[in-house]
Amino acid sequence: MSSSGSRRGGTKGWVIGRAVGAPIILAPSWLLAAVVLTAIFAPTVQARAPELGALTYVVALGFVVLLFVSVLVHELAHGLVARSRGQVVHEFAITLWGGHTAFGGAAPTPATSALVAVVGPVANLVIAVGCWVVAQAVPADGLAGLLLYAGAFSNGFVGFFNLIPGLPLDGGRVLEALVWRVTGDRHRGAVVAGWGGRVVAVAVVAWALVLPILRGSPLDLYTIVWTFLIGSFLWSGASGAIAGARTGRAVTAITVAVVGLPAAVVEAHATL
Repeated sequence: MSSSGSRRGGTKGWVIGRAVGAPIILAPSWLLAAVVLTAIFAPTVQARAPELGALTYVVALGFVVLLFVSVLVHELAHGLVARSRGQVVHEFAITLWGGHTAFGGAAPTPATSALVAVVGPVANLVIAVGCWVVAQAVPADGLAGLLLYAGAFSNGFVGFFNLIPGLPLDGGRVLEALVWRVTGDRHRGAVVAGWGGRVVAVAVVAWALVLPILRGSPLDLYTIVWTFLIGSFLWSGASGAIAGARTGRAVTAITVAVVGLPAAVVEAHATL
């Protein structure tokens, strides 16, 4: 996920490296994601290899590390392309929600904005294909095959989901660039993509919660909590983009004539 504009203070966390002159930051919230994902994937590993015992969680953690690398590659792809197009990269951050790349300012052209945005999901799709190809060379019923197929599925899902045209997803940035290119108005593009993001947020909640209810399927607490968390994240990001675009449009409409006051010139020795 890419975000424009400088971020005062940056993301809090551990600096684990640098790329294109920007720090790679691992936020403490990622540890929570690692624990949750390990717990989710562990039963799958246990079903495949029940003899592992406690090592089940080590293998599940291996899948989480694979996801971490995938997210990092996604963000580095954003940053490398942005840098090649003349943008300044402030930071790469890995967080609870995946990651983001912060830049020193907005993309100068619609083409740059779209290219920087789309390359992240494309990187995930390339990883997905790579995992699937390698998986063909190992036993399908082994742990290596399990991890590779899981990596292929997760990266494929992340890649395609991020291409959905709604902010704050990368596909929303592409939609914003397209509207900007057609209308010549960057702010209108952001508003359109922001509303697209709101539609995506509602659709996620409807797909995960409403459809099962209509089908008479039971809902568990885990599904309810994570659906609302993800839906809230998407809605908040989309709403923030809309508000930011409207503020930006209002600021650009301000001219010197609006805020300036007439001045009278008097002689230096004139008395009050």
